[in-house]
Formats: sequence, structure tokens, C-alpha cells
Amino acid sequence: MLAQKVERLSFRVEWYDSVQERSYELVLRAYADGDVELIDEGKKRTFLRKCEPDRMIKREDLYLGNVLTVYARRLTIKEYADDVTRIAVHERSEEACVIVENDDINRVGRVIASMQASGMTVADVRTAKFDGMRAEELETALPRRGRALALGSGFCAIKVMGRDANTVLERMFGDGVVRSTGEEHARALSELVATSSSQRVASSTNSSLVVIKPSGMAHLGEIIDVLIEKRGFDLVQVRTAMLTRAEAESFYAVYVDVLPKEDVKMMVDELSGGACVALQVTRVESPETLVDDVREIVGPRDPEVARALRPDSLRARFGVDKSQNAVHCVDLPEDGPLEVDFFFNLKRRTAIA
Repeated sequence: MLAQKVERLSFRVEWYDSVQERSYELVLRAYADGDVELIDEGKKRTFLRKCEPDRMIKREDLYLGNVLTVYARRLTIKEYADDVTRIAVHERSEEACVIVENDDINRVGRVIASMQASGMTVADVRTAKFDGMRAEELETALPRRGRALALGSGFCAIKVMGRDANTVLERMFGDGVVRSTGEEHARALSELVATSSSQRVASSTNSSLVVIKPSGMAHLGEIIDVLIEKRGFDLVQVRTAMLTRAEAESFYAVYVDVLPKEDVKMMVDELSGGACVALQVTRVESPETLVDDVREIVGPRDPEVARALRPDSLRARFGVDKSQNAVHCVDLPEDGPLEVDFFFNLKRRTAIA
């Protein structure tokens, strides 16, 4: 539900129609009762009458740059449509950035979980590496840590949104992590991260892919922490993605002849319904059982079955049903490199560009 003081929030959004290969500029109205409405101001007509959306839109989802899916239409929030919305959203939503260096990468799940527990929304997570030639630029942005980052082996950057986010981060972490000190600083850091190299790592037969689906994003930090710190898998690379329906269908194509048609459709609906986070994981010890071991930790596809058979598994803890089961993982060892390549070669399409 939206804040009680504001009956309606209005945003200018863009919808790209892949069939007609053209973009539409619309106004999204999000009401306090949870309903939404789409208006085509140019043609002075209602594009979608006020109704309950097929996927609940939370107030935390309403910020500039985010991508929402409303009845299969992917809407990118471009700007505020009125001053009431601008003031209401700005009061509760500030951008902040945290950088976890590779030497401390096992902490990344705990760091994200702490921020989510404080009410922040994770907008983007990605691993990357700064070019050593940018040391001077980095020292300007991060006087105490810039040169070390420029010369280091890489990092994981986490972009979050929340009320007084930078003040909260200072209280939570102090100097324990590299972080932004204010919203302008956060935007500068985010721009540096966006123009860094993606730390691309060649696929390996000893790799597995784990995808935290839209339904699992509220527990992103906890899920990563289980895999990396508690179960000891090594995090090779991570990225946030926004899959189109066609991309989700391509990813799940191998299941078309294996699972019921309706199940595959539900899986596609879920994966293309919002932001997800992909992890490439590996392990030095017993690499031959990596995929099987990850699959056991993730648990059976149906969370109800998982709760009965493997109550400590990720799907048992965080899944809702067969569609919204929080996590995807590789089923067969030979599929590991293929799935890793699929996600990490996708055009970058994140919650905030």
C-alpha cells in the first residue's frame, strides 16, 4: 500500500512494444489501494483502466529508473509526472552505494541482508574491476580507498534506495565498507562503477549458476549469505538483470519437453516479471559434485515439497509456490557453462541504468 497521506502517485513511464518496434510514453498512476492506471496523455485517452495489477506493486518499487511489469508490459519509470509525487518519493527514497572488495567478498551477503533489514531496496548488484589508469579519478571520489580499488582484483558494487540511506549506512557500517557519503556522491560512484569493466570470467565446467528470482529478491542478502559464507561456495561474478519475456522463454526452452506447458509458462512469467540477480559460483574442493550440491541446497522446485523433504533448503525457506519459488539453479553439470554464458552475456538491463 502507498503512504496514506498520498492518495495517488504519478510517473511518466516508457513502454517498448517489441511487436510494433516502437516506444510509448504513458503516465502510470499508482493508487493507495494498490490499483494502477495507465494514461496516454498524447492521445488524451485511458490506456489501462484503474484496476488491480497482476503483480503487486509496492511503494518501494516506485523510483526513477526502475522497471515494472504490468500485464506483460515492461514499464520503465522515467520521471515524476507531478510535484506531489516528486516530493513524496524524494522524502522516502535516497540513492546510496556500497562497494565490497574481492578480498572481503564473502561478506557481501551479510552486507546486503543488513541493508534490506534496515528497509532499503536493492536496485543493482554487480561485480566489476576498475582500470588502474583511473586511479586519480578514483582517489578524487574515494580519497582513502580509491588507489587500492584501482589496483585491486575487483569488487562487488551494491546500489540501494531508502529513506536517509547514506546516513543509515554510516550508522550501520562506519568505515567498515567503502560507501557513499551522500546522494550526489552515490551517483558519482554509480557512474564510475557503470563505466568499469565487467570482470568477465570465462565459463568453466566447474561452475554453476544460481538466479535469485523476482519473488526471492526481498531475501537476496540471506540467500547469497547461505551460499557463499555458510556453505562455502566461491562467488565468481554477480549481476542484476531484467529479462524480457523472449529472453526468459529462451532460458527455459530446455524445460518445454520436460515439464507441463502451464508450469513453464508460470516460470517464464516469474523470471520476466522484475529484476533478478544471477550468481556464478564455483568451488575448489570436490568440483565434480558442485552442481548437485548447489541443487540440494536450493531444494525441490515445489516449495511445499521442499518444506516436507528439505526444510532447510532455500526454496523451503523463501519460496511461495512452484512459480514463485525464489531461486533457480542448474540441474545438470553440462548445463552450468551454458547458463552462466546466457546470463552474463545478456545486454545489461538493471533496475537503475
